[in-house]
Amino acid sequence: MASPLKLEQDVQGKVDSFRARIAQEAEDLVSTFFPQKLSELDSRVQELRLQDLSRIRSVAALEPRAVPDTAGDGPNRDLPPLQAQSAVKVPALPGGEGQLLRSNQHLVELIERVKPEIELLREKCNTVRMWVQLLIPKVEDGNNFGVSIQEDTVDQLWTVESTAASYLRRFSTYYNTRAKLVSKIVKYPQVEDYRRTVAEVDENEYLSVRQILLHVRNQYATLHDVILKNIEKIKTPRSTNTDNLY
Repeated sequence: MASPLKLEQDVQGKVDSFRARIAQEAEDLVSTFFPQKLSELDSRVQELRLQDLSRIRSVAALEPRAVPDTAGDGPNRDLPPLQAQSAVKVPALPGGEGQLLRSNQHLVELIERVKPEIELLREKCNTVRMWVQLLIPKVEDGNNFGVSIQEDTVDQLWTVESTAASYLRRFSTYYNTRAKLVSKIVKYPQVEDYRRTVAEVDENEYLSVRQILLHVRNQYATLHDVILKNIEKIKTPRSTNTDNLY
């Protein structure tokens, strides 16, 4: 039978110190940091009102052309020349030729405020996940209900981390999509649909960022609730007493 792996005393001491530090930090996160962050983010979500959609548009819309006067109202009325029908005043984009076409500053500022919150959620979940993983006992037959709770908690924390990472990746997708549309406006400034699409993309991004902040808030609430409800099984997955079967 193979002998158990033995660590040198100083190495074992460092491992034990790490486990104790992670345990203390994780318990503080669940009991104190998570509910505090929940309250803070709830207030920030309330500040992002749906009524603010109209003010985030940054690309000027085309000015509607005046309807020309026509002689009579029958089918044989005189029609204006084709050039007059298609004449539309095209507003210039912010900046001139060779100058920087800036992003939507309202959204840039909002995204830059939300990104640290997403990364913070990932970091704190990683700490709590490591704590729970270190509490999982060695594999044995039977009495594994508490272990299954630990494993489910680890899976839930990992899912939150993965989802948060996807939130960070989607911001670059928004900027890339918007850049392509603005390039189209530069090339075809007379096409109104490109301008309207940019406005729609900006509005959708505002709603998405608001929804992300909601999700981050909800994750803190859910993790705090689930872990506290199962804290006994998480910390002591197996009972020390063996029940009498007879």
